[in-house]
Amino acid sequence: MKRLSLRWLLLLLLALVLPAGPAGAQEGGRYYPETGHTLDEVFVEYYDAHGGLAILGYPITEAFVDPRTGMLVQYTQNARLERFFDAETGQFQVRLALLGEELGGWEPPLTASQFPVGEAAGCRFYAVSGHRVCHAFLAFYEANGGPAQFGFPISEFRLERGRIVQYFQGFRFDWYPEAPPGERVRLAPLGRLHFEAMGYDPALLEPRTPSNILDYRITELNLASSVALPVVASSGEQEIYLVVRDQNLQPVVGAAVTLVARFADGERTLAMPLTDSQGISRVRLSFEGQPPGTNVLLRFTVIHGGLQAETRDSFRIWW
Repeated sequence: MKRLSLRWLLLLLLALVLPAGPAGAQEGGRYYPETGHTLDEVFVEYYDAHGGLAILGYPITEAFVDPRTGMLVQYTQNARLERFFDAETGQFQVRLALLGEELGGWEPPLTASQFPVGEAAGCRFYAVSGHRVCHAFLAFYEANGGPAQFGFPISEFRLERGRIVQYFQGFRFDWYPEAPPGERVRLAPLGRLHFEAMGYDPALLEPRTPSNILDYRITELNLASSVALPVVASSGEQEIYLVVRDQNLQPVVGAAVTLVARFADGERTLAMPLTDSQGISRVRLSFEGQPPGTNVLLRFTVIHGGLQAETRDSFRIWW
């Protein structure tokens, strides 16, 4: 037992002196182009076994050593993965942080006077924590692992910012009545909320390029348009810009852009240049004799790698 304690202390001291920063994904890590981060190999197996993408969400940081605890940690949208040394087994293990508790979701347990004898219809009472889970929250809870996955309920459902929510030890359920059936219970992004509450360096959230560039995929096109002059004369030129970025706000190179400009005397369709290394396409549009006071409507269609997106803009003929 004395030898085990000494080993634990040495490992803890080693962790505490490691630099606090990205740990760099190892062989076997998994890159997610949707957020531009690699799930470290030490977390992959646990991630897959505990809900994966559907429950934990995409990784939003690289793995890094938490300077407060010395543990290797990695944040996902909804959770925080921690690698810790288990003194009982003498091995490193992985667990989910209890973010529901850490973010202040706990409420005092129900008393006998607050909870009727027996379970209310559609509810289940958890004596361990002294709270109920009911109706749609209960169905989602039980279908996705119950206490083993989410921890026990630590609050009743309550209203936060106009939405019904309920806290569990590790997670928070949010209710979206406006969503389609089957999508009305959603997990709150406690991983992101906890990361911000801890005050870590925001640079840890910045997307990374994978070591193998072939692992990077563009899954979304984000468009931003602008014009050089918001108002122009009835005859002249307008310079029009379109910026195309991906899901991680990285420039998209080589996207095909089509512009339809609707003037008072009809529509004009132009093939703008392919986006450059900064994701920018620009064109000069000439016109004559347009009626003052009218709007020229601009519609952009962008195609890249099987993806398509549209946006709109306008400028006014003023004099």
